[in-house]
Amino acid sequence: MRSFLCSVCIVLLAVALGALGSPAGAQFGKLKDKVKQKVEQKVDKSLEGTNRDANQETPAEPKDEGANAAPGPKGGTAAAEDMSIFTKYDFIPGDKVIFFDDLSREELGEFPSRWKLDNGVFEIAKQGTRNFILCTDSGVIGPKIPAGPLPPKYTIELEFWSKGPEAQGHWYHIRWYDGGDSEIGNFGVQDNVNTNLRILDKDLANKALAAPLSAGLHTMRVMATKTTMKCYIDNERVANVPATDGFEPVSFRVYMDPWKEEPNNPMLLGTLRYAEGGKTLKEQLDEAGRIVTHGILFDSGSAKIKAESYKTLADIGGLLTDNPSLRLSIEGHTDSDGGDAANLTLSQDRAGSAKTYLVDTYKIDGGRLETKGWGEGKPIDANDTAEGKANNRRVELIKL
Repeated sequence: MRSFLCSVCIVLLAVALGALGSPAGAQFGKLKDKVKQKVEQKVDKSLEGTNRDANQETPAEPKDEGANAAPGPKGGTAAAEDMSIFTKYDFIPGDKVIFFDDLSREELGEFPSRWKLDNGVFEIAKQGTRNFILCTDSGVIGPKIPAGPLPPKYTIELEFWSKGPEAQGHWYHIRWYDGGDSEIGNFGVQDNVNTNLRILDKDLANKALAAPLSAGLHTMRVMATKTTMKCYIDNERVANVPATDGFEPVSFRVYMDPWKEEPNNPMLLGTLRYAEGGKTLKEQLDEAGRIVTHGILFDSGSAKIKAESYKTLADIGGLLTDNPSLRLSIEGHTDSDGGDAANLTLSQDRAGSAKTYLVDTYKIDGGRLETKGWGEGKPIDANDTAEGKANNRRVELIKL
């Protein structure tokens, strides 16, 4: 824990020496000197439980598909969570998963097998029933993804854990690198409240969150195209800027810097989902007669729609509102995990939840919507990789 005396000393030292940089390269343009302990704290592999499970399915470019769509519900229902705080949330997940890792198959105490190390100290630890990447000394790790330029449209979703506003906040950053392996961009959240987007040595957005992060899991999200980038912490958009000319990343990694002076405050990284963006819903429908979406989200084993699905459902509601003759079959699909019968029932229930939401929220005539569930019976990718399974967990809307 910082002492008052320590804080005064740091300020005096900054005055004497000028503008000192932070350990993360002064991305936030302010003084912060984190005193590192020489001896690493031993962290129990079984840590305190989190507030919520990770999404089973989770995120591409925003586009308003229908201007006449009604606003989302102001309260939760049996079919969907309360979406009232997501009405300004325009994040839509990419529709082709390139990398997905929920760390569920990793061995405790080992370095995560699907990641590569630049520097630092990382290992797999368990919190509640889930595995996480535990950082005990600052450093950089990155997912093992194909080499080469990032897609023209892509999304990144990264879970991280916070002890809450009463604790000193860790520093979590997504960093981009060019072909020469030099850092050319950074999106970070620090001290539970401060966010920053920096591209090609230029600060493009600095914003404090509306409220400090609560205790539990949170998600950093990036939605990027060749000309734009939007960044989010949970449901709050914290950056909305054009990408600077010359910004051509070929990879991204994660920088973590733990505040180590406070006990029982582990620095934990959860599920990472990196996906390529694709065509808009309307383009899909016009060209193929069907929409394949990974933006209608559910917790594992649940048919209740998650609040983060707001934008995708709003776009579908807009399409139906703007095209009164349009009829759709809403069809749920799962991966191969779990029993066949259970997956079939789950996919049917999820399709039913989507129909109920659209009818209740956008006043769509229920006769225009049919529902089906296929379980694991119609995969669009192999079920032998985490990425393939993530692609198979989806909702399709077929034009009738």
